[in-house]
Amino acid sequence: MREEGLDVKVSGVYRLLKKFNETGTISRRPGSGRPSMITNDILKLVEEQMQADDETTEVQLQKILLDKGHPLSLKTIFTSRRKLGWTLRGSAYRQIIREANKSKRLQWARDNLDEYERNGFEDVLFTDESSIQLECHRWFCCRKKEQPAKHKPMAKHPCKVHIWAGISCKGKTPIVIFEGIMNGAGLIDVFNAGLLPYINNIDNNVRLMQDNDPKHTSKRVGEWLEANDINWWHTPPESPDINPIENLWHELKEYLRRVDHKICNEMQASSSGL
Repeated sequence: MREEGLDVKVSGVYRLLKKFNETGTISRRPGSGRPSMITNDILKLVEEQMQADDETTEVQLQKILLDKGHPLSLKTIFTSRRKLGWTLRGSAYRQIIREANKSKRLQWARDNLDEYERNGFEDVLFTDESSIQLECHRWFCCRKKEQPAKHKPMAKHPCKVHIWAGISCKGKTPIVIFEGIMNGAGLIDVFNAGLLPYINNIDNNVRLMQDNDPKHTSKRVGEWLEANDINWWHTPPESPDINPIENLWHELKEYLRRVDHKICNEMQASSSGL
């Protein structure tokens, strides 16, 4: 065994050989050892509680089981939950959509499916705003068991920038950085700085996609779009997931987490002063 790299004591090998000679097997005999504290009743209680509330902690489970006459250690509760297949995972979040808007979303998808298969929305410019808070680290990291936690820097006032951009099959708009809370007038300034250059240089027959935010649907913005002969392609309410630029914002934020904070100053320096 040592030649195979196995670190096994002589006494352990002796016990296994003795057991094999006496019983013909080295398997553990049924019923040997201390009876398990995890009974079927306990497993049933744990399963029912986890089905009712998947955020129940081990401490909460311990109290619930104690109230039902089952005093168990946290380790036993952890084992019982793992035995049932429950493991700690990140929560999955999604936007709540009202019933009335679910049918509108479905109808919109059906109405535009043929067009997508025909041209892939090549004339559509997907636009949106996003706020990005620059941080150099994630909220979790890996370290070895015996290694102390490594302190990560956390700014008292993290750098935060507001940006607007658009993407399409034919190209992209300039990234426009703006300050403060955007309203209809501010959005028109952004369009002048980002949308019009795209139309003049890349595609003058564009369909504009943006969500139904109040500043997007304001009368002033509608008049500006009409005056500039821009076709706004409306989407159903409560449908930010329809716009693929949301995926781009996610990738951008993931990238910026890995770069130095000095990029914040560079981005602000490139702002057009909006």
